[in-house]
Amino acid sequence: MKQVKRLYTQTEIAHKLEISKGTLSKWINKNNVSPERIQGNKKLYKETIIADYNKDKKAHKEDKKQSFSTIEFLKNEVERQQAEIERLNKKLDEKDKQINDYAGQFAKLADQAQQLNLADKPQLMLKNEVVSDENKETRQETSRVSMTTKRRSWFSRLFKR
Repeated sequence: MKQVKRLYTQTEIAHKLEISKGTLSKWINKNNVSPERIQGNKKLYKETIIADYNKDKKAHKEDKKQSFSTIEFLKNEVERQQAEIERLNKKLDEKDKQINDYAGQFAKLADQAQQLNLADKPQLMLKNEVVSDENKETRQETSRVSMTTKRRSWFSRLFKR
């Protein structure tokens, strides 16, 4: 006994699938389904097209569930950015702590330098007094020399005559 496979028109297939004829036509064009036979103006398809359409529809629904929507993408991006901000804030806190440590060390060094400077000051004052005494003597000598040079004219002082 030979099984007779029945062929269906687009309208009959659309009615069985409970979709519009236009939707079925779009699906047929998209998937390049060719008719089994053309009888007049009617395109006749095998019954297997119904199973193929249902499989494709089911796969398409699963793809939609797995794909990210714009809202989900933005939520994920916000979470990623917040994690980055937290990481950078921790790094900033570490750097602030280092700066405070260096500031404390600098203050200690500045205090030590000032103490050393104050300890050396009496010696510097003695040196300054010695230098100032020497300066007074040289000033007196230059004043004596200048007194003698004032008596001569500028021309004679210039050419030492």
